[in-house]
Order: sequence, then structure tokens, then C-alpha cells
Amino acid sequence: MKANPPSIHNYTISDVSADAGRKDTAKDFLIFRSDELIPKEEILGRPLRSDHFSIALIIEGEVEIQINLVNYHIKKNGLIIIPSNVIHQFQNHNDESIVVVVIFSHKFIGQARFGEKHLPSFGFFSPQNNPYLMLQKEETEALQGIIKMLSKMEEPSYEHPFKTEIIHHGFNIFMFEVAALFKKYRPDEQVKITRKEEILTSFVKLLFQHFREERGVQFYADALCITPKHLTKMVKEITNKTCGEMIDEIVIMEAKIMLDDLGLSVATVAEQLQFSDQFFFSKFFKKHTGITPSKYKSAIK
Repeated sequence: MKANPPSIHNYTISDVSADAGRKDTAKDFLIFRSDELIPKEEILGRPLRSDHFSIALIIEGEVEIQINLVNYHIKKNGLIIIPSNVIHQFQNHNDESIVVVVIFSHKFIGQARFGEKHLPSFGFFSPQNNPYLMLQKEETEALQGIIKMLSKMEEPSYEHPFKTEIIHHGFNIFMFEVAALFKKYRPDEQVKITRKEEILTSFVKLLFQHFREERGVQFYADALCITPKHLTKMVKEITNKTCGEMIDEIVIMEAKIMLDDLGLSVATVAEQLQFSDQFFFSKFFKKHTGITPSKYKSAIK
């Protein structure tokens, strides 16, 4: 009987809360700084999926993050949106970088009476849209001021007879300020996306569904009713990667997740990823990572 392959780690608000050293575990709403977060080893440099929304503001330095296989290099005063349930991975950051992050669940949006009906109209939480904005210094400072106010309110030591209501109102102010920034810099993004972006989104969605058994560009092009040449051109123009590179990247990403499971042998991983044999899988893995699957697995023991 085949073992179920490990899934991409779901990093919950409770997990973040624990890694940030909070005594009172948060479940639906949390604000933290990157320099106070000490994540567990299994999520460092690994692809993650979160069941919540994240809005991150880069205060100092710069970071690199990958969202749905697209890389973003975010500098100081950058604002990045991570929608719920998308695959993302922090690639790199310097020691001087400081990122302030506001995370919240679907449930919290409802409790704040913000209403999920507003999210599609804003557009910035759609996985189909560019999640990155570069702000002016004064805009960063204004947004940071709201975040500081919210952070103070959510502290367990903060006492007020209407604490919950104040947090909800503060959250609404924050959300509408973020929405205003997206309307300013991308006034049309909430109403339509380009054909290129539509093709990329559909391709990535199909890729996550079929990469184990289908690694040829022709399959995805046929599914999208376009030619492989056109698909590759559209994907390349947005991501600077070919379709083949993106296919290989997700296979390597999944392979690493599976190899992290000490209960799965290299042969089992090769079989479950539907390689013809272990030798071909090892050759493929080494070509893209520089080391064999066996050495990779030994390094994490």
C-alpha cells in the first residue's frame, strides 16, 4: 500500500503566533514583525500554504518571495499581498530587513463586518492580480501608523470595555487604506485582468493539479485551447520563465517536500512522482539542485 505523499505545509495563524513567542495564541488576527518571528525548521525556505490572508509592509531592507511560482523582489516601502490558500515561499532576505505583517482569517473579516463582498471589488486579494505595490515614504509611514495602533489594541494587556469593536473598526480603516493605495496605483486592476495574466493563472492552476502525470507543455496548451508557442510566450513575458522551467520547478518543489519525509525512500518518491525509475529521478533532481536526492535526504536527518 502506497503511503500518502506529504502535503505542502499549512502555516496557520496559531503557528505564526507560537513562532512569534505569543503567550496567548491567536487564531484569527495577528500583527507581528519579521525580526520577532522564529519559525520552525520545517517551514524555512519551504513552500507554504496559509488558510488566512497576509498583508506585509517592508520597513527596512528587502525580501524575495515566490507566490504561485512567480518571484517578487520587494524593497523598502514595498507592500505585498498574500491571498488565502496560495502557494508561497520566502526565498531570501537580508539580516537588516524588517517586515511588518498583518494576518487575518475569513472568520475575522466577517466578525469585523468588513464583508467578503468587498474583496473582489478591491481586487488586491485575487490570486490573479499582481500582489506587489511600491509606496511613497509618506504612504508607508501612514500605513505603519495604523498598523502600530492596531498592534497596540490587539495586545492581551490592552484593556478597554470596547476592545473588540475598536479592533474591528481599526481593521476596517486599515483595509480601506490598502484598497485606496491599490486604486491609486492600479485603478483598473479590480475590474479586469489582461489576457496574459488570465492565461498564466489558468496555467498555474492546471500545473498544480496535473504536474505529477503531465510534464509536457502540449498538454497544458491543449487544455487552454492555445498553441504551446503562444502559452510559452505569454508565461515568459510575465514571469521571465518558460513553461518547462515552471513545470520543472514545481516537480522539484514537490520532490523536496517528499524527501523531507524520512519515511519515504528515494525510490518511493521517484515512483509517486511518476518517474520511469529512480536513476532518471536522481539525474533530474541533481540537474536542478546540484545534489542527488540521497544527499539531500541525508542532509536533513
